[in-house]
Amino acid sequence: MLHGEQFARQRLIDGWDQHALAAATVIVAGVGALGNEVAKNLALAGVGRLILCDPDVVETTNLNRTVLFTPGDLGRPKVAAAAAAIARLGSGTRTEPRQATLTAGVGLGELADASAVLGCLDSRKARLELLGRCALADALLVDGGTGPWSGEVRIRRSAAEACYACTLSAFDRGETDLPRSCAEAQPPGAEPASIATSALTASWMTVILLRLLLRQPVSFGMLRIDAETGTTAPVAAVRDPSCCHHQPLPPADGVLPVRHRDPVSALFSALPEGSEPTTWSVFPVVAPCLHCGHETGYDNGRSTDPPTPLRCERCGAIQRLRSSNRLADAGRDDRLADLGVAPQEILPVRTREGNYLWLRLGAGSSSASA
Repeated sequence: MLHGEQFARQRLIDGWDQHALAAATVIVAGVGALGNEVAKNLALAGVGRLILCDPDVVETTNLNRTVLFTPGDLGRPKVAAAAAAIARLGSGTRTEPRQATLTAGVGLGELADASAVLGCLDSRKARLELLGRCALADALLVDGGTGPWSGEVRIRRSAAEACYACTLSAFDRGETDLPRSCAEAQPPGAEPASIATSALTASWMTVILLRLLLRQPVSFGMLRIDAETGTTAPVAAVRDPSCCHHQPLPPADGVLPVRHRDPVSALFSALPEGSEPTTWSVFPVVAPCLHCGHETGYDNGRSTDPPTPLRCERCGAIQRLRSSNRLADAGRDDRLADLGVAPQEILPVRTREGNYLWLRLGAGSSSASA
């Protein structure tokens, strides 16, 4: 094994602790250009475990900005391609690929347990979603963003500090995928990007994260990188009292003997009678047919591309889809994972008496996993 000598030069750095890095778990949210760079950097530095979360597959436009992808990876999940490339680096870093959106791929319990979270996402909505999840879990977040000739890094260390959302208006904090006007109804075009600003921003993210993991001081909360002026400078931010991202969840009230790949029935069996558990994202359900009253399975007709209308299994009438986050509305045989519930998620559960419990799903493999 090369590991004894592989990190010899960085061990010479004052304050360096290779054992601390080897024991660290870092979640990388987004495995595009920024995610490729930071995952590669952290693996080469000897970080012990990386959880890679991204729902997308490798496309041709990724190849000029992603060191871990090759033309042979086209159409392959980004997380799988990145994990395979990191394994070839031979650093000993363990990777866990999660091909899923953030909310479905990484539970609040995992965010809370992680040494740090790296935000490598390419839209304001996604960055705000990640910030919100990290705020609930009170997780350390190093979040990056790039422009054509610029970049920025924002650090979320505690609820007491100003966060990314504090620098936005209340209107912009509510960013969604829904168009605000008819003019925005068309699909957005590709954003300009290059490896230059991606690599530069990712390097700063790596340096900041390594210092935080090694308990070295980082005196700023936001860094602005500007290629036009040749400057990299801290930016002061003030906490906005109206910002909603400063109230972490209370400690979990318990850990359930249920995993995210178990069926809904297993969850209800583990809860007090009359409990109403909910998820953090919605899943589709079907109301009874207005024509004949038959209740069609909600997976019927929605896996085709282009999508076909959902029709009643009995009379053939077109059905109206609705969404819910109440697990009582799901089928008892449905797996929690298929409803968007992440591993080690912390679920809000309303009791029969009207109180709320915060209950964490268990870790490890389940008997129902596939």
